Amino acid sequence: MEKIIVGRDAPDLEKFGQSGTVFIGKHIVGKGEEAHLTNPIFMDVTRPHVVLVCGKRGSGKSYSAGIVAEEMVMLPEDIRKNLSVLMIDTMGIYWSMKRANDKDKDVLKQWNLKPMAMSSLQFFIPKGFVNDYESSGISFDFTFTLPCSELSDQDWNLTFGFSPVDDNGITIERVIKRLRQKKGSYSIQDIIDEIDADSRADKKTKDILTSRFMAAEDWGIFEEKGTPIENFFNPGQISVVDISHYARSSSAWSVRSMVIGLLCRKIFQARLMARKAEEMETISGQSRKTIPMVWVMMDEAHQFIPNEGQTAASEAIHTLIKEGREPGISMLLITQIPNKLHSDVLAQTDMVISHRLTLEADLKALQSIMQTYILEDIKTLINSLPRQKGAAVILDDNSERIYAMQMRPRLSWHAGGSPKAIKEKGLFD
Repeated sequence: MEKIIVGRDAPDLEKFGQSGTVFIGKHIVGKGEEAHLTNPIFMDVTRPHVVLVCGKRGSGKSYSAGIVAEEMVMLPEDIRKNLSVLMIDTMGIYWSMKRANDKDKDVLKQWNLKPMAMSSLQFFIPKGFVNDYESSGISFDFTFTLPCSELSDQDWNLTFGFSPVDDNGITIERVIKRLRQKKGSYSIQDIIDEIDADSRADKKTKDILTSRFMAAEDWGIFEEKGTPIENFFNPGQISVVDISHYARSSSAWSVRSMVIGLLCRKIFQARLMARKAEEMETISGQSRKTIPMVWVMMDEAHQFIPNEGQTAASEAIHTLIKEGREPGISMLLITQIPNKLHSDVLAQTDMVISHRLTLEADLKALQSIMQTYILEDIKTLINSLPRQKGAAVILDDNSERIYAMQMRPRLSWHAGGSPKAIKEKGLFD
């Protein structure tokens, strides 16, 4: 049966064929009871892409992202070694990929697939939450911290909700500038000490800032040096960075945005240098060790790069979306409200996996990506999808095609979904 390949232009299709693509599902033909699955659908992962995964709550968005990650670590070794996956886990659901999906083995059998644990997955947790994980019985591979001195005064002001022109914002700018001149690298405690020593700040400002930075120290994630960014990018592996413990408050007071912003900046810098080394290897023929190309996957994307306002992650994500293709960075962004995403995300997106959507504004957001399709085409196709999880439409801007599809079942255990009051017997008891 002929394979459908999305995300790959005609020259690459002619040159590489199916090599470097991953199996994500099957084409749905027909409507309602007449619907049936036909051609397998493969997605290119060897070129940099910006992929948007969207849909209503519970429609299978996070599940679909897990499918792409699973497939990438099962590619042939000569391709897999040049790729890595970084999943920034805002929901706390991807740790379970280390378990095989035995609960769906009958469904997998229908697809000629078998349950499989993602043994190559590395699970990172913030250093300050070790006790929480140990008491929950959830194992982890590594703790991680981030370098405090790589955060700008703007990062702190956006995170704490201060204006750069009020007393708090001005004092933070002054203190950070002074610390960089004096020490280069520094800790949260160094910032607190410098605030206390600041002769130009009044007591009220000092008390407010000290309180905020003491709270930041309790986040258990910032140290003077931090975890080397290379630790997150082992070739052919998935790295899950769990930041789900941090409370969802306002977008201004969000440690999650700060963490994502700093990670994205460091990823961009690391891959820029790696790209230069790769070019030198091509020119000179001498092998050079670099970090592989990376796929960054992120849930709740509208929280971090919103259409209105700014977070501590906005600028860094903008950079990856607009400039990440050249150094080999792909983005897979997940959201249930695409119309709340910044317009730059929609403008740069070249593939969309859309599960069921009902709001007119969200459908129009998809239309802005695929201008060759009128709104009614997209709406009709989405409305005709079978009423089951994993049903989606995939819009491919590379070939300007749109397909109805069913995502394949997961090989590894999916910890997402709403909890039930009726408990089921655990497969691992």
